[in-house]
Amino acid sequence: MKLGHKKFHAQALLYIGIIFFSSTALNAKIAVITTTTDLNALVTEVGGESVSSQSFCKGTQDPHFIEAKPSFMVKASRADLIVAIGLELEVGWLPSIIRGARNPKITVGNPGYFEVGSLVSPLGVSTGKLSRAQGDVHPEGNPHVTLDPVRAGQIAKAIAQRLGELDPTNKVNYIQRAEALDARLNAKTKVWGERIKKSGVSKIITYHKTLTYFLDRFQLENPTILEPLPGIPPTAKHTLEVIATAKAQKVPLIMVENFFDDAAAQRVAKDVPNLRVVSVAVAVEGNAKVKSIDDVYEHLVLTIEGK
Repeated sequence: MKLGHKKFHAQALLYIGIIFFSSTALNAKIAVITTTTDLNALVTEVGGESVSSQSFCKGTQDPHFIEAKPSFMVKASRADLIVAIGLELEVGWLPSIIRGARNPKITVGNPGYFEVGSLVSPLGVSTGKLSRAQGDVHPEGNPHVTLDPVRAGQIAKAIAQRLGELDPTNKVNYIQRAEALDARLNAKTKVWGERIKKSGVSKIITYHKTLTYFLDRFQLENPTILEPLPGIPPTAKHTLEVIATAKAQKVPLIMVENFFDDAAAQRVAKDVPNLRVVSVAVAVEGNAKVKSIDDVYEHLVLTIEGK
């Protein structure tokens, strides 16, 4: 009797264990790591409760220059999916993290590695022969694609497709969430555009080409940049050239991406009447008020409006 009882007890525990394992497997979230906070915001909204997502890069960091920390490799070793911009934005650090993770799922060419930049018609694709004398050039195009709300919507839909491939059960939900996000951003883009036109600002100087996609989307001119070449800090000679351009074209605003020093911009403003210099967040969590992808664009529009 006791032996039978023990056998029944063991079978019951085994049955409970199987149920628990199956339930856990069914309820397991897709573990995603993105290279930027903008991508993390998109993955989080598209994935909903079916996805657990985090970003390597903070919103206050320049995504070109991230340290490939051992802790990042540990996180990547547990990931089901890496979502990156590509276009060589992460070329200096992401390959090291992936190698250190020793996770075949997230290696380039496998479903667990996904680059989105090349999917949304990159601007600034280089033609002809390139050299280091031209600065830190991205030959496949400017990688700051998420600074355009329309492209961000397109990226969300691409992410939904990849999540759906990894998790077919929730594919319809991913697609619906992405389409809703895309529709919202497109509607807001029209409103943001109207507000920018009403502001009277049509020309903006930046530190780097981070804001190229935002400026292009809203038909804002970028007559000069504080960097003499991509990735090269401002020089005295180039700063004088920026001053001359700002005066000649009556540029009203310099927007300095907040992971860069604004000293050169302030130097320009001293010699140019009515020139505003504003340090701006250019990514989700770039400052305390920029908590969502929508907030990124709203923050930039408010800056242009002088609010």
